[in-house]
Amino acid sequence: MSLYKLKEEETSCVRSVKHCRNYMKLLKHEIASLQKNATGDEITILEKAKIDILKKEYVLRDIEDVLPRTPGLYLRIVLGALNISFANKEDKFRYKNDYERFKIIISGICAFLAFLLYFYVQNRIVDTIFHFLLVWYYCTLTIRERILIANGSRIKGWWNISHFMSTAYSGIMLIWPRSRSYDEFRDQFMLFCLYLNLVHFIQFQYQISCLYKLRTLGCRHPMDITVDGFMSWMFRRITFVLPFLFVVYGFELYMAYNLYVISQQSYCHEWQVPAVSVIYFILAMGSIVTVLQVIRQKICAPPPIVLHDHLTKKYSFAVPMKI
Repeated sequence: MSLYKLKEEETSCVRSVKHCRNYMKLLKHEIASLQKNATGDEITILEKAKIDILKKEYVLRDIEDVLPRTPGLYLRIVLGALNISFANKEDKFRYKNDYERFKIIISGICAFLAFLLYFYVQNRIVDTIFHFLLVWYYCTLTIRERILIANGSRIKGWWNISHFMSTAYSGIMLIWPRSRSYDEFRDQFMLFCLYLNLVHFIQFQYQISCLYKLRTLGCRHPMDITVDGFMSWMFRRITFVLPFLFVVYGFELYMAYNLYVISQQSYCHEWQVPAVSVIYFILAMGSIVTVLQVIRQKICAPPPIVLHDHLTKKYSFAVPMKI
C-alpha cells in the first residue's frame, strides 16, 4: 500500500471513529432520558444497553490508539506543523522508556542539588542554576508529555496542566531578585524540592513495577506512563503513596499561606511573592480535587463484566474483535 493510500485510509478511520463516538454520546443521552420514567423490565433493558455502549467505547479506545492524532495547540506553537505520530509500536515504546529515564535522572539530580542547597550551600548563583534547571526540566517534560499523548498515552489532564504551572513558578523563582522575602522563603522551598523529588523517586520505582505487571495481565495500556500524582490503577498495589502525596499538597498549601503572609509585610515589594503564592495554592487544591475524583471514580467503576469482556476480545486469537 502506498503512503498516499495509507493516509487516506487513516483519515477515513479517524472520521468513522469520531462519528461512532458522537452516535454513542447521543445514545447515552437518550438512555439517560428514558431511565427517568422507566419501570420494571425497561430498567433492566436500559442498563444492559449502557453496558453494551461501555464495551464499544473500550473497543473504540483501542482503535484510536493505532490512529494518528493531530498535535494540540501547544505542540503546534513549539514544534510547528510537524507530524509527531510514531509509525510503529517499537518507536512509541522507545520514546516512552526514554521519557521515563529522563524523569528519574533529572529528579535524582534535583533532589541532590536541593539537599546541598538546603544543608550546605547558601549562594545566589547556585540557586539561579537550580531554578534554571527546574524551568528547563518542566518545559521539556510538558513537550514530551504532549508527544506521548499524541501517541496513545493516557495522562489525566490535571497532571499535565500542573507541569505547565510548575514551569511558571520555576520561571518566576528564577527572576525573583535577591531580597529579604526571597531569603525567608528560600529554605522551605529547597526542603520542599528535596521532599518532592524523593516522593517522585519512590513513586517511580513502584509505579514502573506495578505498570509492568498490569500490562502483562492486559489490564493497562502499553503506553501508560508514571505520573507525579495518583491514578486509579494504583489502588491495587501502591495505595500507600497517598499519605506521602497529601503531605506534598499540605506542604504546598503551607508555602502558599506563608508567601501570602510575607506579601503583607511592609518590606515586601516583589510581585513574585503573591504570584508564587497563588500558583502553589492552585497546584495544591487542583491535586487534592483530582486525587479525590480518582478515588470516587474507582468506587463508581464500570461493572467488572465490561472490562472482562473487553480484555477477552482484545487478547483472544480465535475470535475477531467486533464493534
